[in-house]
Order: sequence, then structure tokens, then C-alpha cells
Amino acid sequence: MPLALQAAADEYIGWLQLEANRSPNTVRAYGSEIRRLLGFLATNGHSLMADQLRHEDLRAFQRHLAGTLKSPASRARALVAIRSWLRWTAREGLIERDLSNGITLPKLEQRLPKPIDPDELTRLLSSLPHDTPLEKRDRALVQFLVSTGCRISEALALDRTDFPRSGSRLVVTGKGSKQRSVYLTADARGAIEDYLAGREDACLAMFINFDRSAGDDRARRLTPAGARYIVKQIRQQLGAWSFKSPHVARHTAATTLLEVTGGDVRLVQEVLGHANLNTLQGYTKIVDSRKQEAYRLYQAFLDGKKKA
Repeated sequence: MPLALQAAADEYIGWLQLEANRSPNTVRAYGSEIRRLLGFLATNGHSLMADQLRHEDLRAFQRHLAGTLKSPASRARALVAIRSWLRWTAREGLIERDLSNGITLPKLEQRLPKPIDPDELTRLLSSLPHDTPLEKRDRALVQFLVSTGCRISEALALDRTDFPRSGSRLVVTGKGSKQRSVYLTADARGAIEDYLAGREDACLAMFINFDRSAGDDRARRLTPAGARYIVKQIRQQLGAWSFKSPHVARHTAATTLLEVTGGDVRLVQEVLGHANLNTLQGYTKIVDSRKQEAYRLYQAFLDGKKKA
């Protein structure tokens, strides 16, 4: 009996959740992109049966994306999801032919990460206000992100019980439910202790919102949108213009770790929880450029001494 593409999509999403153990964000994003494809096919009169899917249908969908999604990165994300689904359906025998090789990803311009300037970072961390409970939370969150290099999703998933009673090590859960150890600086630990000591709510989450309209304390866990708003406010209030998003703190931690460890990419890979070393190439380029600039200044200094 022919299989409907929607059934194949449901099987794949279930596999992502239960067997591949992918994050909820990944499952949600992949499901959305597959629905986009099926919607396009339905609009164009496709039967939506798996044995009727052709390379021509996929090429037409790629042309459609090129006309509706202006960002090559957005198109690439959509097509990666479709390609992964098609590869899986062929591997599981749900579709006779592997159509994934008919998906062509747009060429992306390689963008280097943009960490916070070291001088600006020093000013930022030293000038974070911490008088009110809300300010204490904001300072604790920023210090935590800069200290550990965690993804914002990893930070917001933490509970108060995850904070170590002593020492600097704590465990976070990253992509694919993989756990790893991260370490707090003394300033980060102090900021979190100060923030938690003033908490009077019953919410288990480490980082909460202060919206008292929430009828249940359990619903007060800070969201990624809330964290982005916090960063936006701090950026404007303190003039920390390179602190554009919570993820910038991760770029900053990665770059700094590479500098202080002499370029130990495997150590930084473990700390940040990256799946492969290729992800760190952008950081190493930044560190190399900083070293070159430092050497240029040093050479200029030596030339000046010679002339004197």
C-alpha cells in the first residue's frame, strides 16, 4: 500500500524525538520545514504519496524557497531539514529511492563570530548594577553566560538545585541531551549566590522572570525571548554595543578560552559542547588576527626603539 508523505513525516519526527533524542527546538524546526514542503506540494497539485515524489518536485520547491526566503542561511536551514528527512525515509525503506542527493544547499558566506571587545567586556562586567532583585538576576545571567560559554537554552534549563554548594563545576545538558561540565569564575559564582540568596519564590528554575501576574511560580522560568530582552536593555543602558545577543557571550567565551589556552581547540570543543572541530574555525581565525595585530604593534615598538 502506498505511503503518504505525511505519515513518513510523522514517523521521522517521532524518530527525532524518541530515538535520535534531538532537542525540542530542532524537532520543532524540522517539523515546520517539512510541513512547508508538503504545503507547497499540495498547492501544486501533488498527490502527497511517497512513491510519487520526484526530483522535479524538489527542484521546484528549491526555486520556491529562493523566491520567498531572501536569506541564504534561512534557505539552507530549511533544505538541511528536508534532506535529512529524505535520507532517513530511504534508509528506513519508506521510499524506494534516496532523493536527498537532489537537494542543493545555497553557498553561504562564511561569517566570523563577533565576540565582545575585551575592553568593553571588562567595562560591562564591572558596571552591571545589582541593587534590585531584577538587577541581581541580570548580572548573574550575564556572568554565567560569559563564564561558561553556555547556549542560552542550556542556561535557562538549569534549576536552582543544579548550582553547586561549593566549587565551580556544574553540569549542563546540551544538544542531543548530552551532558558536560562547565566551570564558573569566582565573579560568576558570587553573582549567582547573591541573586539566589534574595529569591523568595517557589520556582525551581535558576533564572526566572519577575512577572508577578504569573499565577503559578512554576511558570516563571525565564524564556529565550526574555533573555534577549535583558541583553537588549543592558546593551542600551551600559553602551555595550557589541553585546547584541546572549549568544555573543558564547562567542566571547570561546575566543577568550582559545587565547588563554594557546589555541587548544579540543579543550574548547569540550567546554562548549561542539560536535566537531570545524565549528571552531571561525574562533581560531579571530584569535590569529589578534595575535598578528599584537605582533605588528610589538614590531612597531621595536622599530621605534631602534630609531631612538
